[in-house]
Amino acid sequence: MESKRIKMEEKEDRISGLPDSIIQYILSLLPSTKEAIRTGILSKRWEDQWTQVPVLILDSAGMTFENFLNFIDNTLILHDCSKINKFHLIYRHPGRNDPQFSSKIRFATRKDVAELYLGSSEQQYKLPNFLFNNASLVNLKTSNCIFMPNGNISWECLTKLVMTSCRFAEQAMELILSGTPLLKLLSLSYCFGFNKLVITSKSLEKLGLKELRGIFDIEISCPKLEILCLSCCVNVKTAKLLNLPSSLFATIDFNHYEDQCNEVRLSLIKDILQQLQRVKDLRIGGWLMEYISAIQMGGQFSPVLNIKCLDLISHNMSGIACLLRNSPVLEKLIIDVTKYDEDNRDFGENYWSDATVFNCLVSHLKTIKIIGFPKRDGKHKVMLNFVQFFLKNARVLEKMIIQLKYDGTIFPLTVSQELLNLPRCSQSAVIELRCYNFNVCLSFGSSR
Repeated sequence: MESKRIKMEEKEDRISGLPDSIIQYILSLLPSTKEAIRTGILSKRWEDQWTQVPVLILDSAGMTFENFLNFIDNTLILHDCSKINKFHLIYRHPGRNDPQFSSKIRFATRKDVAELYLGSSEQQYKLPNFLFNNASLVNLKTSNCIFMPNGNISWECLTKLVMTSCRFAEQAMELILSGTPLLKLLSLSYCFGFNKLVITSKSLEKLGLKELRGIFDIEISCPKLEILCLSCCVNVKTAKLLNLPSSLFATIDFNHYEDQCNEVRLSLIKDILQQLQRVKDLRIGGWLMEYISAIQMGGQFSPVLNIKCLDLISHNMSGIACLLRNSPVLEKLIIDVTKYDEDNRDFGENYWSDATVFNCLVSHLKTIKIIGFPKRDGKHKVMLNFVQFFLKNARVLEKMIIQLKYDGTIFPLTVSQELLNLPRCSQSAVIELRCYNFNVCLSFGSSR
């Protein structure tokens, strides 16, 4: 018993002997302030350390609404740190809201908070007007909030703004962008409140727009933009993409909706492709490929693209062929066909047997990566035909990577045997078969 007591004292001494700065840093890494407070049982030295931690994460998980409000009040009374780096206020009580939340937010802003996250489950919270003039905010993230500023916005140090399921006044976005001269990242998901969204910024580098509701027109003018993501914007009819650099990495996808006019959708897709023809790196989602296929089948204009890297989440053969035909300088092709087995449509086993050779295959295409490989017999043959077409015609091909899931069967071995027997136009071409949930990589050199 004596030895156990000594060991316990040694453990206590080790904990108590840590410098305050180390203890406070450890507490700042915990998921919530509630857990940081609980660490006081470890040592007397730890009991009040959380009060000096410049991180407050107030999460209502596991608490009733009333208990959560009491917890916040007690926490803010005891917290004694002169500055707050991070302040998160998260409540998960539908239909409940506290008119005093503004005082909690003001507590953080008076201590020059740099990172602020305000989130609720369903009840929308109107942001207090004092928040729209803040010189310390660097990172702002909101969920289920209402942006209705009464006057100008001044977030002169803000670099990151992420908003989910938020409602905006008609002119709110214009005020936000004019008041954030250093903004580098802007993300809008499931947001609504305006018919037209205009995003003009000289500093913005990353822009994500996802599932925007009720917005019919989008206009983007960002000369420093590096990453653009347009995803599932339901009601959008027109999109103007202006002053975008050629180095932009763009991800584009639009879901299909039965009640939408196909002519309007096809026109939108053509306009977007036309405006992105100078982009070097392009990622296109599955439903957008359906529209591209429809454009091609209808004999309508498809712009010539200056893409160097093309990333497709699709197995639509006619859509793939359309893009390759219009990408003469393509160097890298990535195709994700993991959902091919789930699609009951038949694109034709011999689709690629009669395909014409694309210009990019002659002197540019060096890398091809295929993610997934269908097991169903008909689709398996289509994909094998696809691979054979590229191996046979890509003159400067250096590497073809086929990545599939190992499922405990001999299917990967079957694929590798079939690939080994395919002739290659490029004598330097190497085929790699990768099983991504099993540490296996098979590599096959050129066949003469």
